[in-house]
Amino acid sequence: MRPMTKQDVTELSAALHFPVSDDEAEAYVELTASMAETIARFEDVAERAGRPSAPDRDPGRVPTKDEDPLHAVLRWVDVRESDEGLLAGVTMLVKDNIPVAGVPMTMGSSVLETTPVEDSELVARALAQGGRIVGITNMEAFAFSGGGETSGHARTLNAFDRSRCASGSSTGSAVGLWYDGIDLAWGTDTGGSCRIPASWSGVLGLKPTHGLVPVTGIPSSDWRFDHAGPLARRTEMMALGMEAVVDRVVVDHTVPSAPQAFERVSYVDAVAAAGESLAGLRIGLVVDGLLRGDQPGDPEGTAETSAAVRASVERLRSLGATVEEVSLPVLGEGGDVMFAAMLESATAATLGWPTGYHWWSESSPELALDMARSLQARGDRLPPNFKAVLMMGTHLNRTLGGSIGARAHQLATPMRLAVDAALDRYDVLMMPTTTHPPMAALDDAGLVERSNRGWGMMHNVPLFNLTGHPALSMPAAEVDGLPVGVMAVTRRYHDDRLLSLAQTIERTIGWTPAPSPAAAGWAQPSAPWETAAGAGA
Repeated sequence: MRPMTKQDVTELSAALHFPVSDDEAEAYVELTASMAETIARFEDVAERAGRPSAPDRDPGRVPTKDEDPLHAVLRWVDVRESDEGLLAGVTMLVKDNIPVAGVPMTMGSSVLETTPVEDSELVARALAQGGRIVGITNMEAFAFSGGGETSGHARTLNAFDRSRCASGSSTGSAVGLWYDGIDLAWGTDTGGSCRIPASWSGVLGLKPTHGLVPVTGIPSSDWRFDHAGPLARRTEMMALGMEAVVDRVVVDHTVPSAPQAFERVSYVDAVAAAGESLAGLRIGLVVDGLLRGDQPGDPEGTAETSAAVRASVERLRSLGATVEEVSLPVLGEGGDVMFAAMLESATAATLGWPTGYHWWSESSPELALDMARSLQARGDRLPPNFKAVLMMGTHLNRTLGGSIGARAHQLATPMRLAVDAALDRYDVLMMPTTTHPPMAALDDAGLVERSNRGWGMMHNVPLFNLTGHPALSMPAAEVDGLPVGVMAVTRRYHDDRLLSLAQTIERTIGWTPAPSPAAAGWAQPSAPWETAAGAGA
């Protein structure tokens, strides 16, 4: 690092709202020079301490068109650590923002170029349990859209209708599950990013209770809302994934002054014990999530989605459940509060402040430096929606300090209590995951339209990122042959209840649409990861 010059001092002091005189500038050059010496001594200490080195792994290869007809996968890889454990023999996909050491990571963009030197905690746990990572999945650039149209690579195609979007941001993790031989996928969910693509892809997508699945080492927009979660086509596989990576003893931090540690139930056992009856289950059908589609700008299929989800939930009466309508007014407010909270934190994370990692984990100096250099070299390639976020986040911070984000975070607590109050009356709350079915892709959409389309289906999902409640999207409804997710929400740390419910529905009613998208006219790739790398890890 070079020392600051007099010009640096003059320009930065003015930008920081305390302009200094010419004489003072000279003094500050001297003062900051001593600080630069401290940094130089620190760099000597850091150099002697050394840095982690990436394991000797083959970085994989980019798929051919025939191997990835839906543009779901960015790299075929073959990463293994063990042949034993709960995930032995399980093939997994990992989203492009979940670090796998030695494998290039772009966060779905054409901007970032980095290769992690350490596995994220989620990856380390899955590998230790015998899991085999075979692909890195496409995603929305920097995970900041749900439309499925902002990837810096190629748009991931919808498995049921390739002319339609597959949502996001964990797009490829959802779509790739339809490839032969893929068992399980991992994504992230800060405002719905596991659940919305699951809804539009006809698969299961879980946002677990906040903190259950470790996000340590995963680049984060805001650790208070960020989640990592599994996507799968079968409930049993989703339960197995959770069992493998979640600590047996978990700590409930809902009341910070009095955290409670307890031994969780086995997700695998809960699914195995699920019967064919829902007798005694109290379901609250959230009417605030059943949009009528009569408001200006409501996307096509909004009313039909509400009707399809209502009918799907009503069918659960035949399995013994009771279903009542319930109002949850905070549902519609969740998106606005989440967005206000995220603008500044996402900006801070992107611009390299050390808030971009889970608070108890180490940061990655390699990623911070690679991000800074990538933005300097290729920042013009950022998608328009993310450029707007960075500008607005910076503007908010300059004009109002951190007050907007701080107030938004404050509102999360009363919203959590409102959801808890509803769950005092019902075991499960249910509503549509997305407000409408997969939308037709628009290759010629303008800057504003494309950005707004990326957030238009998210009415029902962000609230539960704010509150930390587990939420599961199930492929239990359809509109005109297109998948529509039914979302179930329950009390924090009762994720097993959602998995048990899903298993009963899967066993008795089954998932929809049927048949599977294999009938949509695209060829299934056959285990291309077998030739992606040599001996694996």
